[in-house]
Amino acid sequence: MKRMIACASVLFALGVGRVVLAGQAATGADAQPLTLQAALDRALAGNLDVAALAAQTQVARQRPSRERGLAPPMLEGEIWQWPINSANPANTNMYMFMVGQDLPGRGKRELRAAVAEKDVALAETDVAIRRRQIVNEVKQAYAMLFIARKAADVHLANIELLRQIADVSQAKYATGRISQGDVLKPVTELSKLRGDLLMFEEQAGIAAARLNLLMARAPETPIGPLADPGGQTRLAESADLQRLALEHQPELQRARLEIERAEGELAAARQEYKPDFTVQAGYMLLPHETDGWLARVGVTWPKAPWSRGTIGAHVAEQIAAADAARARERAMQSAVRLAVHEAYLRAKSAQDRAELLRTTLLPQAQQTLEVLRLAYQSDRVDFQTVIDSQRSLLDAQLAHVRALSDFEQAAADLERALGTELKAEGGLQ
Repeated sequence: MKRMIACASVLFALGVGRVVLAGQAATGADAQPLTLQAALDRALAGNLDVAALAAQTQVARQRPSRERGLAPPMLEGEIWQWPINSANPANTNMYMFMVGQDLPGRGKRELRAAVAEKDVALAETDVAIRRRQIVNEVKQAYAMLFIARKAADVHLANIELLRQIADVSQAKYATGRISQGDVLKPVTELSKLRGDLLMFEEQAGIAAARLNLLMARAPETPIGPLADPGGQTRLAESADLQRLALEHQPELQRARLEIERAEGELAAARQEYKPDFTVQAGYMLLPHETDGWLARVGVTWPKAPWSRGTIGAHVAEQIAAADAARARERAMQSAVRLAVHEAYLRAKSAQDRAELLRTTLLPQAQQTLEVLRLAYQSDRVDFQTVIDSQRSLLDAQLAHVRALSDFEQAAADLERALGTELKAEGGLQ
């Protein structure tokens, strides 16, 4: 009776693993693989933040033309010397009809238009920055989902491995070569694996929901199998990557555009020392005399003692603004260099760990387990030794998966810090 209970427990635990394996295989067969590029295209095409920033860019593009234009002309009409004792406009001595135009000083409109052009460039850079953020978020979510599923596959493979070990235990127990406790140990190990498997399924569900939202889909939308996200990337030296980031990083480019805009504002402020003009022309209608033409020219006096201080304060303000923009650009350079170097170190470390595990630790753990399995069949080692070896293999496999996950996330952060894509060769192993 006890033997039957033990066999039933083992078969039940093994059946759980087989059901999970079958369910995952069905999911993979019913859907086309989702590639990383397809996920990026969907996310960038449907993101509302990018659409809003692109629309704001269209608004900014209208400003340069407005700054280059002139203010509307002024049309005036005047009546002179209309007697207070007469209601007849014909009794007045003079009618004046005039048109006037304000003319900014030479170069002022072009300088203002140049500042507006910088606003356009800043708006375009904001779009590029947000796109890079979305690319980073999609790559992070895609890698998390891919790695969570890979970890689940590792556990499913270990469930199948335990099933094979349990079959041997059942055969040895049936002949009385081992105790009932040994035959029940696979049940405990399978329960642990099942608990870990549920944890990875949770992580995969969270990553899938995040990826769906980035692709502008409902979070519960099913995601089929994933294509390999691109894997082993050739990393240049940190110093070379930092130089590349200084050229391509969109946030650093934005900081430089802010300097150029501040310098443009300063040039426009200094140009206010130049006078503006007003021209008017008109016609005088004299009912009792000969009609005549009318012309008038006005010039502002910017350097008047009572107005010079206002312009000077504006210039000083723009000088301070330009200095502040340069300081922000220097701070941004330092931040970009640090972000690149930190991401580089994380990626390099994860890459080295993954390579060590793949080429050395994993083969050794697999070989050790295979030797011990054969020794267990011939009663040269006990069951606990085989289980310990199986745990070591599982730990090495999970460490390899974590190293791959760390590398993918660090590579995504590195690309965001660089502002450009890394060149990859091969795929995740």
